[in-house]
Amino acid sequence: MPEATTEAVTAQLTDLVRDQIGVDVPSPDTDLVAAGLLDSLALVTLIVGIEDTFGCRLPLDDFDIERFRSVDAMAAFLAEAGVTG
Repeated sequence: MPEATTEAVTAQLTDLVRDQIGVDVPSPDTDLVAAGLLDSLALVTLIVGIEDTFGCRLPLDDFDIERFRSVDAMAAFLAEAGVTG
């Protein structure tokens, strides 16, 4: 994925986390789970927000919390899923 696209997706995800679950992300690599900023209910809210924002359905058959630990991880997951913003 081109760097500009990655940066755009990262920015969108950062805004989404703030708007959907009320968390200001300190940096894209902040572990939101370890920091206690993302719990299971917030995660579900966030997944729905991502799907609505990016117009996609995330492949969650092999759900892995690691894919949502940080904005960087979410951006990488979206890139793997072919979502480019």
